[in-house]
Order: sequence, then C-alpha cells, then structure tokens
Amino acid sequence: PPPPPPPLMTLQRFFALSVCPTWYHGSLSRSEAESLLTLCKECSYLVRNSQANRSDYSLSLRSCQGFMHMKFTQCKDGKYVLGQNSPPFDTIPELIHFYTTHKLPIRGAEHLSLLFPVLVQTL
Repeated sequence: PPPPPPPLMTLQRFFALSVCPTWYHGSLSRSEAESLLTLCKECSYLVRNSQANRSDYSLSLRSCQGFMHMKFTQCKDGKYVLGQNSPPFDTIPELIHFYTTHKLPIRGAEHLSLLFPVLVQTL
C-alpha cells in the first residue's frame, strides 16, 4: 500500500498556504509522473513527494528530450533551492512562481521555465 500522506501541519508549513497548490500531486511515483506528463507539452510540470524520502519533494518536468526529475533541497536555514545555482526561497510555491518567469538553473533545462502546471484531477 502507498505510504500515508504527510501530516497536514507539515504540508501547511511546507507550502505556507491553507490549501495545497493544484500542481502538488502528493505521493505520485516517478513513473506515474511521467505517465501524466507524456501527453503534455514542453515546460509542463508537477510537484510530488520524493520516492527516495517521503519528507522530500521533487519537481517533474517535461522537456523536449523527455522527462526530468529534480529534488528540492531544504537548506539549514529552512529555505528551499532547486539545483546548485538557485536562489533560496521560503516556500516551494515561491520557488515555483519565480521559475515561471525565469529559466531553470539546471543543466539540460537552462532554456526552460515552468509554464504549464499539470493539475491534480479531482473526481
């Protein structure tokens, strides 16, 4: 069975929001993320729990070469970065918002921004 979702308090602190963003897909696997991104255009993205460590989060992105999966790193001061050249952000939504208008600081994705969120489908 899938692991339980992170406690609500953790999500609220993580996102600093009262509701989860629609691009956050929770405990989606890497392959499930790729399935969702398959029919999407380049620069489509979603955020999910990392498979390696459920308390970490990953960005899954559609590029012209296929898929990229990048882990958000939480620094000692509690701020989040993406890759080694990212400025620090207080929350993941702030980081995501920044990269909707700036190019990603990731080798192989330097020409990409986060343009098309893949929204959670609610039934």
